[in-house]
Amino acid sequence: MSDAIKLTEKSAEVFNYVRENGKASIPEIAAAVQRAPRSVSANVTDLAKKGLVVRVKEAVEGEDGEVTFVQLTADGVAFQA
Repeated sequence: MSDAIKLTEKSAEVFNYVRENGKASIPEIAAAVQRAPRSVSANVTDLAKKGLVVRVKEAVEGEDGEVTFVQLTADGVAFQA
């Protein structure tokens, strides 16, 4: 993986939350970093384009339909923000 990957402050905040907490949903991350889910989703898209995270849909008991979680890729685990 290239050492040239740079993260914005907000993307780094989202990345670090996922790294420290394992998989997390967008609303969970948004609440933790005190930002709007839409803003966090944009950061997740940026991180996914860089190959650091993926979105994974899973069924969750008590929820209608699937919930989308964010988790690190192998490159994300190796990356130092």
